[in-house]
Amino acid sequence: MKKIFFFLSVLTVATTSCVTSLQPLVTYNSAIADNRIEGRWQQDGQEYIVQNVCSSDFYKKNKKELEKSRKENNGQLSEKDKKDSILFSRSYIVKYTKNGIEYLLFGSMIKLNGVLFMNFTAVDMTSKDSTSTITEINFDNRLNSYTIARVQFGNANAVKLDFIDGGYLYDQIKAGRMKLKNETDELYDTFLITAPTRELQQFLEKYGNDSRFFSKENSVTLIRKT
Repeated sequence: MKKIFFFLSVLTVATTSCVTSLQPLVTYNSAIADNRIEGRWQQDGQEYIVQNVCSSDFYKKNKKELEKSRKENNGQLSEKDKKDSILFSRSYIVKYTKNGIEYLLFGSMIKLNGVLFMNFTAVDMTSKDSTSTITEINFDNRLNSYTIARVQFGNANAVKLDFIDGGYLYDQIKAGRMKLKNETDELYDTFLITAPTRELQQFLEKYGNDSRFFSKENSVTLIRKT
């Protein structure tokens, strides 16, 4: 199966079968908040904490740095800061620890043709192992990439994330049955979606309800703890 260009395991889904995009699906003017996603969740013994960005532990810890540009502009927000502020208020931090490493993901939701989607990107990785010499992995100089999932709330205590099947999408694009800008490296067997945000949104408006894009192998069901 074509491997997807992505470096971080998201919610224990096998990243070699999930779609990775260079551009976000969700921007400040299309993001929506849904507080049903907040709380403590678990899946196969793994715990996940989801918090609104502005009330998250991450934001509180980095508030001074995040608001630095406002101080540099005499308390005034630049246009970028205004857009970031809107996006933050409607987005979420997902935190979980696995094998001694704490992962932080940034997630934003959008509704397309009545269907909820969420894109994730990595924010931070920190070692929780006191014996390790590595304490933090900084992503400041990384190339951002995004993983997209359909979001389905079964009830107040369960949420299902259906990640798009990258293998199926690649086969459709390669066969010419679907069009979406991408880059493929046959040597390294990688596949990266490079379509701009609006093209991604239009694609999911058209195919977001197509069950062939989603399989059990690419789905995660989270059960609420609190």
